[in-house]
Amino acid sequence: MEESISVNEKEYRIYTPAEIPVSEHDVKGNEYKKILEKVARIIYHQKTLGIKEGIKGFIFYGEVGIGKTFIAKAIASKLGSYLIFVDGADIARAYYGQSERQIANLFREAERRPHSIVLIDDCESVFPKRDWIKGQSWHVAQNNVFFHCLDNLDTSRVVVILTTNRYDLIDKAIVDRLYPIKFPLPSKQTLKEIARYKCLKLRLQADDIIKTIEKDPGNFRTIRDIEKYN
Repeated sequence: MEESISVNEKEYRIYTPAEIPVSEHDVKGNEYKKILEKVARIIYHQKTLGIKEGIKGFIFYGEVGIGKTFIAKAIASKLGSYLIFVDGADIARAYYGQSERQIANLFREAERRPHSIVLIDDCESVFPKRDWIKGQSWHVAQNNVFFHCLDNLDTSRVVVILTTNRYDLIDKAIVDRLYPIKFPLPSKQTLKEIARYKCLKLRLQADDIIKTIEKDPGNFRTIRDIEKYN
């Protein structure tokens, strides 16, 4: 079963490899499959060759509803890795010291498992730029704890993936430590593939939405736009 670790009344969701809710076969669109394969290849290379000081992790950035978190989960599934998932908002705390402890505990959980991917969603809420108005005092302190955890990471065992739709707000020191990957908007072909996939899962006919995408693809910019169609 999926494990839950309670930290300061919040939970990290820890999935065993068999329990990750998506797989590489659920990823549609060549542009997104290429990202999945590229990142998985890097992580696999570091794991199998025992590279302890390799690429620490990745920043997936792009518009809201474009599949960044979905593909991060699919990568963990493809590699047979543990997935340790946390929303950035669950780390950000108003009281000094709480966020720092959560970050340290998060990495401690990852290090306990043989091969883990730490996925921090919407990371701009917890790791903002130091010169941003919200990037003061305790934000700076938690960023420094994160830097320490990254700098001491054994990349043959643990890799980090951050997701954000506000890449411009992330602390430059974090950007410099990680590998940024921009997610493009889906092509019309990809939108149709995703629409068919989602309709199949819901046991719905896809004909209407496919015709609508063909006729006016401008109404569908992201995956979320497809989900809102009725």
